Amino acid sequence: MAKQSFADIYSMWESTHDEAKALSKRASADDRGHEGGPSINEIRRMPAQEELDLHEMRLEDAVRATTEFLEASRRRGLRKVRIVTGKGIHSENGEAVLRPAIIGLCKNSSLVREVSVHKASEGGSGALTVILKAGK
Repeated sequence: MAKQSFADIYSMWESTHDEAKALSKRASADDRGHEGGPSINEIRRMPAQEELDLHEMRLEDAVRATTEFLEASRRRGLRKVRIVTGKGIHSENGEAVLRPAIIGLCKNSSLVREVSVHKASEGGSGALTVILKAGK
């Protein structure tokens, strides 16, 4: 049997496979929820469905409130919520205490798919966007 080059093998594969269709199908499957719900990109574009404001709370109370809020939001079938932590400018030494703790809580939560700091137009670094995993 004659030795084939990679180009020959790829050309033969390309003639029998629709790579663009396969990639599109894969992207669609990755983007959609298991139940055929909204894609992650659709969820990212939608407004927050509920908000929790942690201003003036002590760390322990804020952690408890956030945990309860995430659990209740998931039970209600919400997918995107906002958590307002403030920027920490009134904290001792002007260093944020709540924001890093709440980001860590969200990142380690089995209920959360992703957490990010809000865009400036949505409250900036004083608010977090949390996308919850789809309920089962």
